[in-house]
Amino acid sequence: MQQILDYLIHYADTVLARYRDPYHGTPLFFDGCDSVTGKPVSWRYIDGTEWELSNIASQQNLFRFLTALTTLTGDPKYKQAAKEAIAWHFEHADASGLIHWGGHCFLDLKTLQTVGPENKNQVHELKHHCPFYELMYEVNPKATSRLIKAIWNSHISDWDIMEMSRHGEFGKPLDEATIWNKPQHADLEPLREMKGLSFVNIGNDLIYAAGMLYQLEGDTQALGWGEFLASQYVNSRHPMTKLGVYQFNRPLKRDEPPKDENDPEFTYSFWGDRAERQFGPEYGPVAKEAWVLFKMDEEALNGPEGIYGDSALAQTQLARQLGARGKKLLEWTTEGLEAWAKYAYVPETNETRPMFADGKDLTGQLIPRFGFFGKKGVAFTRRPVSPLIFLSYVTNWSVSRSEKLWPVVCCMAKHFGLGEWSGNKPAVNLQVQASDALFLIAALEMYRATGLAAYLELAQALGGNVFHVHAHRGLFTASSKHVYCRFDDIEPLALITLVATLQGKGEAMPVFRGKGGYIHGDMLLPDGTKKNTMDILAIYPRTQD
Repeated sequence: MQQILDYLIHYADTVLARYRDPYHGTPLFFDGCDSVTGKPVSWRYIDGTEWELSNIASQQNLFRFLTALTTLTGDPKYKQAAKEAIAWHFEHADASGLIHWGGHCFLDLKTLQTVGPENKNQVHELKHHCPFYELMYEVNPKATSRLIKAIWNSHISDWDIMEMSRHGEFGKPLDEATIWNKPQHADLEPLREMKGLSFVNIGNDLIYAAGMLYQLEGDTQALGWGEFLASQYVNSRHPMTKLGVYQFNRPLKRDEPPKDENDPEFTYSFWGDRAERQFGPEYGPVAKEAWVLFKMDEEALNGPEGIYGDSALAQTQLARQLGARGKKLLEWTTEGLEAWAKYAYVPETNETRPMFADGKDLTGQLIPRFGFFGKKGVAFTRRPVSPLIFLSYVTNWSVSRSEKLWPVVCCMAKHFGLGEWSGNKPAVNLQVQASDALFLIAALEMYRATGLAAYLELAQALGGNVFHVHAHRGLFTASSKHVYCRFDDIEPLALITLVATLQGKGEAMPVFRGKGGYIHGDMLLPDGTKKNTMDILAIYPRTQD
């Protein structure tokens, strides 16, 4: 493990020495770099303008890693560098306390200007980011508390009906003293019509933020609102199966949709529930956006994994952190994971079935007409269980000890080549070939939960694989052929947690919460074409010629 630790220290030293603002002397970090040329990562907008990316939303795992390295080595410079970057953002927050952050709003380090590629629409956005609030609070408690309240204030447009949006408004007036002093209406109708889209990827972050504010300074009102928001998703689950939901409302129909399928606005939510429009005649009342449990667009970061992967993982970890006050959140999350395992999981193949929330298998059926969820005639297919889903189930079982989830965890582990975990003595596979850092985190989670040495031995084997596959040119890349190093990727955090666990210091490490941020918008690609895409799809996957 000393070789790995030495590499991690060298990597961190490289990031600190070469990839902080070289133009203005600020403590800000670039998001990543070209591992071959050493140049910082950049985004070319459709007009040819090139931005050198610094998005604090895409640096939360980097900050966790730097903090972990300081904790393990005793050298304060790593954590201090992260704290200085956070402090800069607090000093440059907007009037409400929001920092410039998210998929459509970041800094160009060349100019220190706030930019955004979504038609230059610089809005505030969180999607399963789960920021490192603990470190933020250590830097500036008042600014962190105000930030969390500003996030809720920005993204909730109507508290009476919990109308919300993934796009928040910068500069919205905020009264910290009264932010939570609003009535909660227990009789809100599930799946009610609203203008906003209550996507779980923003709801998850709001719930997490509220829970963390309680954890950090005992704000019971914040926790109450976090639980109330979580209950909106729970109350909108299918009443028979308890499956769902990706959102707790139906889009309000504001006008008649275009008749021409080629109209770029044809799939907009302005015309009402998009699943109902596309599937209603064949599938009836279950055809609602909220109850869609399939994913058809390979480039979309949505679908069931947002519910049962990102959200379930973050809310399980939050519930564990809150202890007795997290009991309700844990029960809701476990119930959802149990339902999805019952209806969607295929143990023979380690896949999940496409379905609406009534639990009926759609495998092989064809999309009846063009719409938001895909083209006419495309078949519904089963999807392999992802490492993130596996980690979500492992983590929830570790906290809940659900008897229904344990066989699912064991089955998934066997399919992933991690060994036979059932029985009193797990027969882990120390010749495992997997190299995804999420498997390493899962093995460490199992060791934390059970204390069994076999899981730590498995973690060591997985750590060796992660290091061999991802450590190149003094940095971390997806493989030796990949060009870009994304500083927020989780391999360094997973590996430092392994080293710390072997030294008996695993509990002191910052906890992995999610894969973090990304940038989304219009890009001029290297071949000259223009595309609305993401940095994690169009930049970081590039390989050497």
